[in-house]
Amino acid sequence: MSGKKVLIIKLGAIGDVIHTSIIPLAIKNQHPDWTVHYMTSPTITPLLQNCSYIDKVITFDVRTEHPYIYLFNHIKDLIKERYDYVFCLSLSLRLFALSFGALPKKVVFRGHKGNSWVENYYYSAADAINDLKLPERLVLESDPVKREKVSKWMNQYPKPHIIFNPGFLTPIGRQGRVWPLEKWIELSKKLIEIYGGTIFVNCSPIEYDYQKPLVSDRVIFVPKENSLEENTIVLSLGDIVISGDSGPIHIASAFDVNTLEILGATSPDDIRPYGPKGHYVEPDYECKYCWQKTCNRVEKPGTCTPCISSITTDMVLAKIKECNLL
Repeated sequence: MSGKKVLIIKLGAIGDVIHTSIIPLAIKNQHPDWTVHYMTSPTITPLLQNCSYIDKVITFDVRTEHPYIYLFNHIKDLIKERYDYVFCLSLSLRLFALSFGALPKKVVFRGHKGNSWVENYYYSAADAINDLKLPERLVLESDPVKREKVSKWMNQYPKPHIIFNPGFLTPIGRQGRVWPLEKWIELSKKLIEIYGGTIFVNCSPIEYDYQKPLVSDRVIFVPKENSLEENTIVLSLGDIVISGDSGPIHIASAFDVNTLEILGATSPDDIRPYGPKGHYVEPDYECKYCWQKTCNRVEKPGTCTPCISSITTDMVLAKIKECNLL
């Protein structure tokens, strides 16, 4: 096979899209002469635009004013590309229409072979393109000009540079993925005492008020005006990124940064940071890894689950020391 053309479609959450990047990476590693396109949402598009293993990023906005006309126009454009493979990696009638409407030679859906979600995506491709090899880690790349700008800002502060991504309890429920804020505060004090340096808090604008108690002279927020791409570069320049189960931990892992994921309701077998620098701390709790968005053991709304709350700062520090992450 030579000169094939591939389209990968995944709109989903940031972490899910990062997981699927194993497919274009594996294809380009084995077939550099193939053309690989990736379709995703407008928010995520900037994260993929600098990846050398993706030839073109196509933006698809589900919030468009005239959805049927928008969908029809996209299908017309996709037909012109004459794809050999379309990988449809989300279950959606809209995406099914795009995948089959493009009239490729083959449509491939996500399988469930392999241990982690990253491997699930990879083996979905490997079953269709049987000479692929599983990459050791994910790879993201950033704009060098923006990288220089962010690096200059970060280097004003003492090293090591430790990145926190504390997360936020959303209305739809992320109780088992968010470590209590008071433990982040306690951890920040212990890390500064032991290692010195600076802690950068990565968060979205809606999380600032919730996470304000973290701030000190050695703990600072990434600027509110930062774009998603700039915040991504902050993650890539850290000496370690510590986070719950959230997109930023997978972004950092794809930049080959030491990552430490604090887990509660979700399982490391599925979503631990992929690659040799991905690590995690898990609770010793009877109902961990239930995958429930809300917990029936939590009586008060906006409270973290008992499983993730049972992880102590000393457990996190022990893992950092054990794995020589700082």
